[in-house]
Amino acid sequence: MKHCLRIAALLAAFISTPLYAAVPPVESFTLANGLEVIVISNHRVPAVSHMVWYRIGAGDDPRGKSGLAHFHEHTMFLGTARHKAGEYTDVIARNGGQENAFTGYDATSYYINIAKDKLPLAMELEADRMRALTPTDDAMVKEKQVIIEERRMRIENNPEALLSEQMNATLFRNHPYHWPVIGWMHEMEGLTKEDVLAFHRTWYHPNNAILIVSGDVTAAEVKKLAQTYYGDLPEVALPQRHWNAEPPQNSERRLVMHHPNVKQPAWYRNYAASSVAYGKKDETLPLFVLAEALGEGKTSRLYQTLVVDQKLATGVEVEYNGFTLGPSQLEISIVPEHGVDLAVLETALDKELERVAREGFSETELARARNLLKSETIYARDGLTSMARIMGWIRMSGLDKDYFTRWPQLIEAVTPQQVAAAAKDTLQRNQSVTALLLPEETSEEKPKSQPVPQAVPESNATLKGRRS
Repeated sequence: MKHCLRIAALLAAFISTPLYAAVPPVESFTLANGLEVIVISNHRVPAVSHMVWYRIGAGDDPRGKSGLAHFHEHTMFLGTARHKAGEYTDVIARNGGQENAFTGYDATSYYINIAKDKLPLAMELEADRMRALTPTDDAMVKEKQVIIEERRMRIENNPEALLSEQMNATLFRNHPYHWPVIGWMHEMEGLTKEDVLAFHRTWYHPNNAILIVSGDVTAAEVKKLAQTYYGDLPEVALPQRHWNAEPPQNSERRLVMHHPNVKQPAWYRNYAASSVAYGKKDETLPLFVLAEALGEGKTSRLYQTLVVDQKLATGVEVEYNGFTLGPSQLEISIVPEHGVDLAVLETALDKELERVAREGFSETELARARNLLKSETIYARDGLTSMARIMGWIRMSGLDKDYFTRWPQLIEAVTPQQVAAAAKDTLQRNQSVTALLLPEETSEEKPKSQPVPQAVPESNATLKGRRS
């Protein structure tokens, strides 16, 4: 499942709000078997979030077996030699806890939120299924139907999700971000029990995992429990992750999708961008600021220009997440005002983006963007899982845990010149995909002199190439 967290905002909120003027202690240690453990102490309530992150995700799906990492995530709930199918969830629920999991391109994570005195139970359950899985054939058949139905509901019946999938596949040609996390339907249908168990045997080991515990605990308490429940799991030699790099982005691409569920047209553009681990890594922080200044909130540049001044749109949003192992994206989405031609809207947008790349932002705009990144959201300070997720994505993208506490200073140090340079490097049409999401054409609207184009696999999107 694609994660959509605004990691930067979560991080900023947690460590910059007045209630947390003093940064919570963050300590770490590593067991002899290679399991990294991070403890974030927060004694507000007698509860903990126990989160295990694996350095393996949809980006590691073997070619032709897209969706395997996600299928495996589901299989983790289908039983072990010690706990039968469904028992993991039932035991946690009976003890007042909540559990869930998610698969991303770079990592997969499993978490339990539970009372502090039940932390040993959480560790016992999670360590047990790290050791080995014993799903039955019938359970695997049923679970495969579950993920297939999940794709139908989340992707096939959702025109925005279908178009997003097509945009990823068009923007990234060689990198594994090309394939959807949930998988292509025809490849999901071919996944087998042995595929899943081989995946588990290869990757699910303590030296490929990070345990993060946040909440009403100390590092000493967690260390003792971690040694008890995880310490006897063996370290296993891991294969190297092989991810293809992207070739140069040399031409802009365009997509048009007509869908019967679309009532209001929408306009999208995604630019290939650097991240903390890919491309021009030092542009990551300026890109966070750029995205905020461009399209976060009603005082942002694009909202003021396209919505307030020119009245061409009713909404504008710009998203960027630089905490990825591979290339990131700077994503712009716009809802046009009723009756506005999308070509007119696109021309106005491009004019403003060219102005940004040429002139940059005022200091007032940049100060606002920095403040948003440091204090925009406050709910992370109240959520145990949010804290563990922030640290998880930081570590999964290869950053040190100290990045967690240095965020406000890092953002404050971003200069106007750095933002301008990041804008010039990133906002280039030849490294972008532009997409239009439109209502289904009526028979009267379709050209009568030409046949109706056939849909490409997995959607009714049509690709239009254009040389740069």
